[in-house]
Amino acid sequence: MPQIELTDKFCQSAKATCGRKVDYFDTLVKGLVLRASAGGTKSWYLVYGPPAKRQWLKLGFYPEIPLGGDKGARQRARDARAKVGDGGDPVSDKKSLASSQTVAHLVENYIKRHASTKRSGDEIARRLRKNVSGRDADGEKLEKSSAGCICDVKLSELHRRDITKAIDAVKDRGAHVEANRLFEDVRAMIRWARGRGDLDQNLVEGMRKPTETVERDRVLTHDEIKTMWGALARADMRESTRRVIRLCLVTAQRVGEVCGMTAEELDLDGALWALPPTRSKNKREHAVPLSPMAVKIIRDQLADVKALAERKGRAIPAFVFPGPGAQAPVTGAAVAKAIKREEIAKRGKATILGVEPWTSHDLRRSAATHMEELGISPFIIGHVLNHVSATKASITSRVYARYEYMKEKREALELWADRVARIVSNSAEIVPLGSMDAS
Repeated sequence: MPQIELTDKFCQSAKATCGRKVDYFDTLVKGLVLRASAGGTKSWYLVYGPPAKRQWLKLGFYPEIPLGGDKGARQRARDARAKVGDGGDPVSDKKSLASSQTVAHLVENYIKRHASTKRSGDEIARRLRKNVSGRDADGEKLEKSSAGCICDVKLSELHRRDITKAIDAVKDRGAHVEANRLFEDVRAMIRWARGRGDLDQNLVEGMRKPTETVERDRVLTHDEIKTMWGALARADMRESTRRVIRLCLVTAQRVGEVCGMTAEELDLDGALWALPPTRSKNKREHAVPLSPMAVKIIRDQLADVKALAERKGRAIPAFVFPGPGAQAPVTGAAVAKAIKREEIAKRGKATILGVEPWTSHDLRRSAATHMEELGISPFIIGHVLNHVSATKASITSRVYARYEYMKEKREALELWADRVARIVSNSAEIVPLGSMDAS
């Protein structure tokens, strides 16, 4: 039972020097213990009570819970000791809470305290509520919840088979990508709960994702782009959704980033879209030069949004592509559903808008592929796509090289937009970049 003034450095290196576990008692906060197991796990405990009735309250795991800080182990131990001093019993309270808390409570707690801080927080919340808890934020049952929902399972009784049940229900309906993403969401939630001390075990440890997915390589040909673009005008979807799809192809940007576009991010006179770090996938600011075709699509959309707001007698929304009610932007998931609704099967062969099934991300890949076909450098295409692997791969490019290749990106996107215009107007002869000066 070694006693030591715990420090961050010591906690990082603490090991079980003999036996299955070693308990290190902090000399600054009475009863605080760092338990190091032979397997490398480190746990925080508060020990209190007389020797004959010694209680061990688990506070969580290190390093998920640090030593210091407002939410660190020392502060948690002090708070718990204060309850003991007032006649309380934190161990008994924790057991009572665990027996009353359900998976539905865990899902909402996780969404509120952790998932909501992430860029994809809304999608995480949707997946967990639909497929795990089956409840909305108010605790009301969702009409279209999954058959595998485990909302009423007590946290104290939660088992791996319950997690498997929730994920299998998604997989069984053929939504293999959704099943994989749900597995990742649940795994993150369980690890978060274990780190906080809400669960004593990592129930997903050793579990494998439900489906091995193959990386997509779908690229629309020139003929497919022409067919799809023409059929898009007659598709059963909102005009704003059609414009999102066109912009995904013309700008080569991610559908979620296009959907969330705001008027504040745009300088249409300067033909520039400045995507802030908070909305880009890699958390880096991304300047997207806009071709004349892209500017026209956005201007048409802004005009329609303004006209609708005036008819409704409400303020013009900040979003270029507002969703129903104009309180939030349309989501990438909504665009995906709109595309999927256009899928038809004839003689056993499925098509979307007249061509082999495709997704919005396939449009981004298609743009990148055809830009390379035009002779544009893969390095410049990487900057257009805002890929860190291409733009910030070395310490030199991350720290010292600040050139953003705006001129080259603009040339690439305008050349690609011109190619799209030729494709959709029956004049799609390929002219490589090196041949442009001779034409």
